[in-house]
Amino acid sequence: MTLLLELNDAALTLYRDGSPVYQTPAVALLDDRGIIFGNAALAQARIQPRQINQHYLARLNTDPLPTRSRLAKSHADLVYLHLRELARHVDAPLIVATPAVYSTDQLGILLGILEQAALRVAGFVDSAVAAGSLTPVPGSAWHVDVLLQRAVLTRLDLAEGQLARGAVEELPDCGLARLIDIGVDAVAGHFVRETRFDPLHAAAAEQQLYDQVYAAMAAAPARELAFEIRQGAQTRRVDLQRSVLESAGAQRFASLAERVPRGSHVLLSARAARLPGLVTTLERIAFVERLTDAALVLGCDRHQGRIASADDPRLITRLPGTAATAPEAPPATHPPAPGSTHSHDKTAHTYAATHLLIGHRALPFAHADLPVTIICHGPITLLRAGRGVTLNGRTLERDTSLEPGDQIGFQGGAGIVIGVEH
Repeated sequence: MTLLLELNDAALTLYRDGSPVYQTPAVALLDDRGIIFGNAALAQARIQPRQINQHYLARLNTDPLPTRSRLAKSHADLVYLHLRELARHVDAPLIVATPAVYSTDQLGILLGILEQAALRVAGFVDSAVAAGSLTPVPGSAWHVDVLLQRAVLTRLDLAEGQLARGAVEELPDCGLARLIDIGVDAVAGHFVRETRFDPLHAAAAEQQLYDQVYAAMAAAPARELAFEIRQGAQTRRVDLQRSVLESAGAQRFASLAERVPRGSHVLLSARAARLPGLVTTLERIAFVERLTDAALVLGCDRHQGRIASADDPRLITRLPGTAATAPEAPPATHPPAPGSTHSHDKTAHTYAATHLLIGHRALPFAHADLPVTIICHGPITLLRAGRGVTLNGRTLERDTSLEPGDQIGFQGGAGIVIGVEH
């Protein structure tokens, strides 16, 4: 396929045949010797903070840099130089996927920079639309992604088979860089309380802590985390629960969740889903579907012919989509299909599933004592897959729709799905 460039300052990524061949954060270290990009620059973020620039790709303008070098005078210069670094991997026209926060003027600047860097553009596509185009959604959904300097909420509207970009909102306080800063402060507080050592008082120690929190934020941290600071022959360590990072970002994620309509369908990017606490926060108010890391690539690959245009690169904000529909019950005279989760006759049910009958108690799906997670989204009711959860005697590999009469097994018991008429 045509090469795909994901314009994302958390991970500026070039894909070839679906695999990343170049991926770095949009971070630059400027000094008298030259400019360093990506992870090497990030490794100096707390040691040489005045020489670090993490905003050039987010701002994408010709404004002068606060710290200049002999090679770059503006944010656009840094974007050009960073793109020149990845240009050695490019031998075909690019499809460029961009988040919705870039204006027409910024995309015009970007096109000029790409042309100046001798990078041919086949077309631009909205990242959220492309990533969500292969996932069944109801009439509308919200795509949520967290970039380096901001979070982006994009409403996706599905009508007549077309998935189109709707309203867009950006939240600067929910960017990855800000979340890492908050996480560093939280973990540093535990170092002070448990070891009497403040890692924020020494640049080298602060950089070590920054690197570890950054890695934890980017890779879905385990339930238990260990942070170590080395100074000379001495090593200080604190063991913390994941909840420390979840609590650190709770206020920011609550602010993000306030922008999402209650009961809506959310498509959460894989990058955002790895952030401690974000999934849990959103699931309190919405049906959350986690996209895979390959969602954007697969969407662009499927619709390459609609996105790419050799003569006139355009920004595509509308692609064919798929509507989410409630599963249809098979006719009563037909045996269940091989591998089907449901094995009993459902054609007689004309009422909705509303409760789980456990013994003599009928618990509504939203009840706090419910031993399994059941999500109601419009006409669709889904049982969340989990350890020890079965449906009609089968182990679940994915979230599965429910109907009255289904039997749910869980650790320590079982229940029957029923519909209570009002």
